[in-house]
Amino acid sequence: MVEDLSCEESRIWILGKPVICNFCEHDVFTPFETYKNVEEPGIEVYFVNYTAVCMRCGCATQFNDPSHPSADGTDYIWAFDQTLLHPPEPEPPVVRIVDPETLQAQKTCLHLALQILVKEGKVGDTVLSLAKEMQYEQVVSLIRPNTQQPEEEITPVICLAIVLTELSSSYFIDGNRLYSIIEHESYPGVETFLREQLFEA
Repeated sequence: MVEDLSCEESRIWILGKPVICNFCEHDVFTPFETYKNVEEPGIEVYFVNYTAVCMRCGCATQFNDPSHPSADGTDYIWAFDQTLLHPPEPEPPVVRIVDPETLQAQKTCLHLALQILVKEGKVGDTVLSLAKEMQYEQVVSLIRPNTQQPEEEITPVICLAIVLTELSSSYFIDGNRLYSIIEHESYPGVETFLREQLFEA
């Protein structure tokens, strides 16, 4: 069931019964919302109706929405069902292309962040070689052994975000300052910040 009818070429059912053109008995329509002033000639209070235009002969069929509460009052019964004859094509997935400079900056920052975790004894130094070999799923599983792996592919920037979150939550770095740098200075600022933290750790 649908709550509102989409203004597209379709077949329509009202409480399970198909809408059929009274003139040519065709069953394909384009529905339009129509409004009626129910307090003419008083203030403007509008009541919504529908007008379905037959795609074969152009005859208009008018009807309202008979949706209503169930007999026991525990549910609400939607009246309409609609099947679009030309449903929109699904949008292709967005492919984000990272330029080589940004990718290298992400990897550099990831390596620095992992060095801080290693220096603080949070994780063994094997994560450094795993990150270098781009085994980011294994890096994440070492940092968060009891957490389910995300369904999406773990890219350097996702791995970096997880590592930085871990560093912030463990109070090894100033999370507020880091997030401000990420927002305003991007990777050059993040790299400088992490080098400072690594020196101080």
